[in-house]
Formats: sequence, structure tokens, C-alpha cells
Amino acid sequence: MAWIYALNAECGERETHARDLARHFAGWPTRVFEGEAAWWCGVVPEGLSRTGERSDEEARAMTAAGRRLYWLLRTAPPVYRYALAGIETDLFRGYDELMAERDLTIFPGLVLREDLWAAAGERAEFSDFAPGYRWIPYGGETRR
Repeated sequence: MAWIYALNAECGERETHARDLARHFAGWPTRVFEGEAAWWCGVVPEGLSRTGERSDEEARAMTAAGRRLYWLLRTAPPVYRYALAGIETDLFRGYDELMAERDLTIFPGLVLREDLWAAAGERAEFSDFAPGYRWIPYGGETRR
């Protein structure tokens, strides 16, 4: 089984929002897909391990890619509801499932639109990310 590193963003019910976000990541391999009653945009960096972070070198490469992806996400159009970079993050949580999660800190790097952050209890672990968004800062990947 492949363990794919990607940034995945849930864009709600509008396919056009996912396509707008994919255009923002021009030059990166993207895919737009529907799942869990919502449209998603996935950005999958090339050249990374497909077996997870089995070495410090692989973890460093994934961390560097993640930091670039989050940097680009900061300037993305505000068409997504939440996003997360990491291994196997496609469909990591449907909207209802995410909003029912008691401890969102289990998702380092999670970016939430501010209305979702407020609905989740305005947790102090989140800080400013981009206008209209809050996040749990991304700490990078570690060898497993």
C-alpha cells in the first residue's frame, strides 16, 4: 500500500471552489475529487517517498514540501473550509466528522476557516494563518 504525502483541502459543495484552489497551485500536481458530500483539492508533491517517513531524510523532504505547500495555501483564494498536509490526508475527515472531533490538536497543521474554528470552540492552540483562517502550526514530519 502506498503512503502518499499531500495537502488536501475540503472545499464544500462547489466543484468550482476546488478547481479554483487547484489553479492556485499551478506547477504542482493537483487533483480535484468528490468525497464525503464535498469537493476536495489535493496537491501531491512529486519525488517523495510512497512508503512513509522511514528515514530522517524522507521526513525532512516531506517537511520541506509541507512548508512550501502551507506557504502557498496562505495566499490561496478563500474557497476552502479546512486543509491538512501529511501522509494519507485525502478524506481525512468529512465535515461532520471533523466538527464532532473533541480534540482537534491531534491534527498538527490543520487549517480551519474562522467560522469553523469558532464553532469548534475557538481553541487557543490555533493561531492566525491567513485572513479568515486559523491553524495549529505545522511542526513537520518525523521518522516513524
